[in-house]
Amino acid sequence: MELPPFNEYLGIRAVRVADGEAEGILKLEPHHLNKRGVVHGGVLSAALDSALGAAVVASIPKEWWCATISLSVQYLEGARGGTLTARGRVLRRGSRVAFASGEVLDETGTLVATAEGSWHLWPHKPGEKPVAGGAVPGGHVWVHGTGERLRVGKIVAVGRNYAAHVAEMGNAEASPPVVFFKPSTAIVQDGGVVRIPSGLGSVHHEVEMVVAIGRSGCRIPAESAMEHVLGYAVGLDLTLRDLQSAAKKAGEPWALAKGFDGSAPVSPVVPRERVGDGSGLEIALEVNGEVRQKGSTSHMIHDVAHLVALASRLVTLERGDLLFTGTPEGVGPIVPGDVLEASLAKVGTLRVTVEGV
Repeated sequence: MELPPFNEYLGIRAVRVADGEAEGILKLEPHHLNKRGVVHGGVLSAALDSALGAAVVASIPKEWWCATISLSVQYLEGARGGTLTARGRVLRRGSRVAFASGEVLDETGTLVATAEGSWHLWPHKPGEKPVAGGAVPGGHVWVHGTGERLRVGKIVAVGRNYAAHVAEMGNAEASPPVVFFKPSTAIVQDGGVVRIPSGLGSVHHEVEMVVAIGRSGCRIPAESAMEHVLGYAVGLDLTLRDLQSAAKKAGEPWALAKGFDGSAPVSPVVPRERVGDGSGLEIALEVNGEVRQKGSTSHMIHDVAHLVALASRLVTLERGDLLFTGTPEGVGPIVPGDVLEASLAKVGTLRVTVEGV
């Protein structure tokens, strides 16, 4: 990771930056010390700002920006020479603010200073206008840890994969899963804005585990399907319910009811190695702080491997494609002004706000 010029001038060097943690070292030189031969407080502050800031950078997608809001430093000991080690870690991160803490130790392991701070986050360069609707041009998601900007070709979604949701929608218990598509322009990033169409009736929320495809394939056997999974995200399948119901009643396609712009908010992707096979994960959705949906992926009728096999039976799945895996019970309407926060165990959260068009 490249450090700002000021930090490089001081001689701070990053040795580890990954997964919301960072470590840097500074070999003390005469110009780092005051007249008493003790390291300047400003040098310690700069080292801590570098370590904590680098930890924040390591926790966000590469396209995001951040800036220090506050940094509180406590000076404990006066180091006089040798090499200092500055460490930082993210304590918690939302869509707009991150909080981090850290410390500086001398080469004997003595604690020299500690710090806590907060950082402002932007999903786009400050001063630049975000894309209307919160969508990313061309449709992309970010991979947590690596910061890869993964281009999404298509979104394949599966319905009727939770028995309780099948029942609440009035379908037969033995109804087979239904597969439909959303365009990549449906994607909205974490922290973005969903603009729902007006005059087309109610819009319903459906929280879902999302599978990101890492390796292309067609007619993939369930036995080897997990080899094609890059990772997981939490997403929202937004539906123009009245439009969908009218289309079903008329025997017409309901693609637009599912595929309108902004209908698929998605969190950053967490690699499969950190999550596993996607089973047994608690999933929930809060609307304005009130729990609307809550369930577990262990209640899915078809697991991830079988869904990958099902989706690839007639359609080639390519790297970057997203597979929505169905929703638990509790779907309901959203309106302009609502704040939606989805969560999936081992993956994280997704927060979007709703506006009308």
